[in-house]
Amino acid sequence: MKPVVRISLTTLTTLAILGFATSAAAHNWGQKSAGETPTMSDLIPRMSSGQAYTERYSYAVDFDEGGHVGFNFTISNLGVRSGYGAAEVRVRHPDHSSHNYSERESRSNWSYDENTFGLDIADAEIRADGDDAFEFRYDGGDVRAELRFELQMDMWRPGAGEIRSGDDYYRFTLVAPRSNVTGRLFLDGEWHDVTGTNSGYADHVATNVAPFDLGKRFTRFRNYNDDAFILWREVHLTSEYGGGTATWVVVGVDDEIVYEDADAELQFGNLERDEETRYQVPHAAQVASSQGDSRLRFLLRGDEVNRRDLLESYGRIARTIASRFSKPFEYNVKGDYVLEVVVDGEPVRLRGSSHFTVDYVNH
Repeated sequence: MKPVVRISLTTLTTLAILGFATSAAAHNWGQKSAGETPTMSDLIPRMSSGQAYTERYSYAVDFDEGGHVGFNFTISNLGVRSGYGAAEVRVRHPDHSSHNYSERESRSNWSYDENTFGLDIADAEIRADGDDAFEFRYDGGDVRAELRFELQMDMWRPGAGEIRSGDDYYRFTLVAPRSNVTGRLFLDGEWHDVTGTNSGYADHVATNVAPFDLGKRFTRFRNYNDDAFILWREVHLTSEYGGGTATWVVVGVDDEIVYEDADAELQFGNLERDEETRYQVPHAAQVASSQGDSRLRFLLRGDEVNRRDLLESYGRIARTIASRFSKPFEYNVKGDYVLEVVVDGEPVRLRGSSHFTVDYVNH
């Protein structure tokens, strides 16, 4: 195993309709101060009454035999109702039609466990099983899923795990850096056993700040390459939160994190203006970090860019109101990447094809 380098993650895909701003500079990811390892109890919803309060739990797995399942649970006060819960599920299987599900419930129609992590929203449910596993169930009638995520690595957070300014916060926890997934899918009238070896992922974001108040841009990358993975995320903060960018990066090999930096440097290249949105869209990204004798360099050069209007996923009323505050567009930049990490003189080199995602919230 490589030694762990300790120094010192995400965009909300939910857009705020109402929010507030502050003039204080943000305290970024704990300014390199390492926090304690997160636990299951840290995932229990805190249920704030703040206008912009949101918690989002995202899980995904790519199966060994092909196919994919992803599910998101969101708790939020954004919009016209407070404390609603939403569940989203997507199911992909090579031999069956794709399935997408989304449902939103008022506070009185969904539940959570106050003693351990557990959510039951609409037709989907997830709960902790001990300290290192999650059980997920979805009953969509003709399509169902029963999955177990078993963590192969401890939870992780960048630095102290939050961008903070006064009472305002934006927190990120990497819930499952790497996990084994087993279970079954019910498709076309029959059950199919599925397995995801080291391919299960999960994260948790909690905030009381509207995205358009906190940042102009949110960028993210995640890729698993055999026994190694790399993740990085960036927030380009608004002037109300001090401006500048907050970027972290983490690399894992086998069952161990070999490099992490809560204060990495991200640079974009090959910028091209999207004449319709007026955003400057990068076609390349480089992440750099250096800590004593250890260093990291990541470079992705894109050859394809896809755009998506994030407001299209909202209802008519929400879209009308939200458009007054924000013009959110998502850009997926696909291409080849190279990564080199050197820890105490020992190199880890990766090459692959993947994409980074840029969510522009405002100019």
